[in-house]
Amino acid sequence: MVKIKKQKVHPHRKKRESQPTKKRNFKSVFKFIFWTMLVACIGVGIVMFQYMFVDSDLFNVKGLDVKFYDQKNVLHRVNFSDIEDKNVMGTNVFLVDLKSFKERIAAAHPELRDIVVRRALPNRLIVQARQRVPVAEVYGDKPYFIDKDGVFLPYAKDSRDEEMIPIITGIRASPSKGGSAQKEKIDKALFLIKTASSNQKLSKYKIKKIDMADSRNISFFFNAADAEKVEIKIGEGEFTKRLEVLSTVLEQLGGDIQRVKYIDLRFEDPIVGPR
Repeated sequence: MVKIKKQKVHPHRKKRESQPTKKRNFKSVFKFIFWTMLVACIGVGIVMFQYMFVDSDLFNVKGLDVKFYDQKNVLHRVNFSDIEDKNVMGTNVFLVDLKSFKERIAAAHPELRDIVVRRALPNRLIVQARQRVPVAEVYGDKPYFIDKDGVFLPYAKDSRDEEMIPIITGIRASPSKGGSAQKEKIDKALFLIKTASSNQKLSKYKIKKIDMADSRNISFFFNAADAEKVEIKIGEGEFTKRLEVLSTVLEQLGGDIQRVKYIDLRFEDPIVGPR
């Protein structure tokens, strides 16, 4: 008989698995707090910006500084009450449409050019411009002054300088009426005035009147005492060339100019008509 030796069997003890302790990620917590505070600051900043620059009366337009350079290029500060319209005064200075405001000024004041409008914090606008210089007078439904660009100016009759301003006749135009044909006549007359004034040989002569009734047969008169009654027939073009011929003719005539009724420059050889 086999004797079996009993052995004690010891059950294996289960090892307790140690669970890893959760390590706090301080870096993630810091990022969360940082971005939360940043968003909060931005929100507060937007609210403060809206209050300070939009809702606050501090930045509402309370006045205008209007300056312009006159005909002698001297800067003046003036008060144009009709510029201060309801669309600007009391409006937040940051919300004023400067382009639209500039266009309204130009429409109300055609005598101004090179208009600039800018903001002057906290509550003013600065308007700066140049005054157009009249270079001729046009007779339409009433006398009008025009500048070198043909813009009609709202000047009164007694406001012009002592220096003679050429008169352009034969044109029925006004600021509201004119048409392309009248505009072409005005441009041609202004070009003649500019060309004559830039001719050094004619420096002692100034154009007094230009007849534009027939733009193909333009004639004019000087304001010089010895030649004011002499009609200069210059035709429709080639002004520079024909004025050079005129300067030579006037030099040759000398004191005999008073015996002349007209000088016709429309042909290759100038014609001098006796009085």
